[in-house]
Parts: sequence; C-alpha cells; structure tokens
Amino acid sequence: MGRYIVRTLIALSLLFAQNRADGKTFKEYESDFVSWLKTHHLTFSDAFEYAKRLETYIANDIYILTHNLQESSFKLGHNAFSHLTNEEFRQRFNGFKASDDYLTKRLAQSNVASSTNFQYIDLPESVDWVEKGAVTGVKNQGMCGSCWAFSTTGAIEGATFISSGKLVSLSEQELVDCDHNGDHGCNGGLMDHAFSWISEHDGICSEEDYAYIHSQSLCRSCKPVVSPVAVAIDAGDRSFQFYQSGVYNKTCGTQLDHGVLTVGYGVEDGQKYWKVKNSWGNSWGEKGYIRLSRDQNGRSGQCGIAMVPSYPTASLRNINTKTDILDESLTAPKELLSSASASRCATKEASLIDFTSLVVNPKAPERGRAISLIGKGDVKQDITEGDLKLSVKLGGMEVFGHQSKVCGNTSVPLPLNLGHIYVYGIECPIKQGQKAELKVDVKLPIIALGGNYQVKLAATDSSDSKSLFCIQIALELDSAGSKRASVYEYFA
Repeated sequence: MGRYIVRTLIALSLLFAQNRADGKTFKEYESDFVSWLKTHHLTFSDAFEYAKRLETYIANDIYILTHNLQESSFKLGHNAFSHLTNEEFRQRFNGFKASDDYLTKRLAQSNVASSTNFQYIDLPESVDWVEKGAVTGVKNQGMCGSCWAFSTTGAIEGATFISSGKLVSLSEQELVDCDHNGDHGCNGGLMDHAFSWISEHDGICSEEDYAYIHSQSLCRSCKPVVSPVAVAIDAGDRSFQFYQSGVYNKTCGTQLDHGVLTVGYGVEDGQKYWKVKNSWGNSWGEKGYIRLSRDQNGRSGQCGIAMVPSYPTASLRNINTKTDILDESLTAPKELLSSASASRCATKEASLIDFTSLVVNPKAPERGRAISLIGKGDVKQDITEGDLKLSVKLGGMEVFGHQSKVCGNTSVPLPLNLGHIYVYGIECPIKQGQKAELKVDVKLPIIALGGNYQVKLAATDSSDSKSLFCIQIALELDSAGSKRASVYEYFA
C-alpha cells in the first residue's frame, strides 16, 4: 500500500513536470530537491513524507516560475518554506488575526488624527533607517508565533538609536517569556500591549543578556537597557511566502496576521515603496526585507500596512539598574487534558549515572511553550565523553532519530517544523562520586497534533559503550488543539 501511494505521488510530480516551461526531467527535479534539503538541513526517513514534500516542492517551483515569466515589479524564489503548502505556511507563521473590535478602535483613532489640523512639511523623497544605522540585523522567529515581539523590539531599537545614537539589540525572548499584558508568548500578541508592558516594567533587556531560544520558557531577571514604526500586514498570499526581490505591488487583503517593522521608504523606476523588515531570517526576500508598494489600496495601504501603526519612544537607561525577579511557572488552562512525566528506561544497576531526581515542568504542558526536564544523579565512574541517541515517537511510531554527544549542548530541530528539542548535557569530564545534571527542553509548536509523544534519550560511555543512562519523557497532548478563543485576535 505504501509503495502504491509513493508511486502515485511520483506520478503526480511527473504530471507537474510535463507542464514546466523549462523542460526539466523528474530526476532533475529530485536533484534540485535533494540540494534544497541539504541547504536547509532537512531529512525525511519516511518514504511517503519524502514523496509528499517533493510533490509540494515541484508545485511551488511551478508557481514561482510561472510568476517570474510574467511582467511584474517583483520576483519570487525558493527559500526555507519551499516544502510547505501555502495553507501550512499560513498556519505556522501567520496563524492569528486581530479582533474586529481592535481594528475598529484603531481605525477610529486614525480617522480622528487625519482630521486634525497638521502643519505639513516637505519630506525627502526617500528615507532608509538601515543606512542610517538605526536597524539591527534581520532575525528569525523560528517556529514561535512571536513576530509581534520582533516588531516591538525593532521599533524600540530604532527609537533608542534616534534618541541616543547607540544601537542596542533588544530581547524578544523577555517579551515572549514575561509579557502577559494581553500577549501570549509563542501563541501571538499585539505590539501596543508589548509597548505598554515595557513602559510598566521600566524597560527591556538586551538580547545579549536575554537571548532568543525559539520557544517560551520561565520568565527570569535581567538588566533593562531601554524611530521606525511597528506595523501589521496581511502576509497570507502565496506570493508573499516566496517573495524574493522587487517592489511587491500585487493586490492583497487587509486581514492583518503578521507583525513587521517599517524602516524606510523610497522610489524605484517611478514606483513608490515602503521598506519593511521581516522576522523570517535573511534567506527570505531581499536579505530579510520586502519593499511594499506605497500609495496603494487607499487609506489602508498595501496589505493593510497603514491600518494599525505603533510609534514608540525610547531612551537608554542606567545599565546597572536591576529589575525585580519574576517568579512564574508555566501552567496549562484547566480545560486542556495534557500531561507530562519522565521515567528511567534502564535499571539503576545498569546505568553509570543514577538519576535520583527527574522533574518535569509544567505537569500540564501547552503547545508553543517549552516542557522542561531536569535530572540530577550520582556518577558511578569517571566519564570523559559519551554518545547520545535521541528518538521521538508519536502514537507509538518513531518519527525522528538523532545522534550526538552527551557532553555539552545540542539543539535538535525536528523535521517538517514539528518542533524543537534542546539538550543541555552533562559537564565533562566528570568524576566518580560527583553530581551530574541534565536538562532537556521540548518545544512542540502551537499547531502540534494531539496524542502521545515519547522522547527517549539513551547515552553510552564512548570508551567502553557502557550505559550512562536511559530516560524517557512522556507527553500526552490534548487532541482539542490550542485554545483559539483566547489567542485568535493576536498577531503571530
């Protein structure tokens, strides 16, 4: 049955190939796909999934080529999203909308402002805050719906530069972990809420002090250090997914679903544009930027860019001032029937590290938030180096396997953007009689399937292959999905 499905998908891919203008053979398509997989560090052990993603890649390739053969002010190209359908892409990166009440209120404020008597001045033909040094490098939000945090920090970074002349990269992670002022970490938020939270907490920390980890974790303390404009746009069109260069002038809607940063404007070949910084990494678009057509789509602007702008003010503060330590724990809503636990999968006698304590937090996990395991145990013999095998099962079926070293830290992205596992290994070398500590963070995205997940970590001594430990994390994730009623109105 499986072979029949794979053959069917390959046949569909061949049908796509027959419609290609460049006359590529199927082997050439597959060769391109294999090269793309290597570039983006993806592997598919399951033949069905491989064929499915190859089919999607070919379909997207046809879409890109068809667009680029037309006369257009912008070009499309392959990027890290070429294995995703547009529906999958929108679910993972643009999953939440602003509520009608919020948009109505913001548009009403805009109408009042537009009726006020302003003193008009002559503006320069173009402005680019990147060239002025007011914009940090392009960042990558990963599989966390935190574009609202990146839009917020980007605006404040620019405002800080304008007021002080210093460019400081600010911490999106602090907002993801700590801002509960109507925002929901990796489940989305609003820039206005984030600006209010920063004001109420007397600043925001630098990225150096509070680094981004692509998932939500416990809020911790740091030292706060503290213009472009934070805006929201409709980024759901398929052409937006594969935008590569040029002025994007395609007709798009105003269903705002993504937070970005306007960093300038200009004119190219008589066509006015806004320069916009995104948070999907520098392999997307023009090294992480897009130019949206300006003076298009009336008062709403191209893709709704003029509907809900947010303007921060900022200044640097005394770096020695400390914030209060926030003691918070991650808990799931009572309505969600989720659970998390950890256990040993090898006997105490068979393990060179006896983990006497295995603690999982939270006990009731949520999608989009990190599930953390901390293990502490006694070392029975000297350990210099060890090998680690990690496997992930869903519903009893193995979906991923990975090998690395048990000493030091390992970051393991699961295939198809299914999630991320961070292993903070034991410190080597470690002597007999000392205490060993192991930490594991498991992050499943907000669109994760419900069911039973099993994450197994088995380690052996590199010198004699004796078992160091075997630990299994069991996650029972509710099948109802994330609680849409509480997050639907926020930008992801």
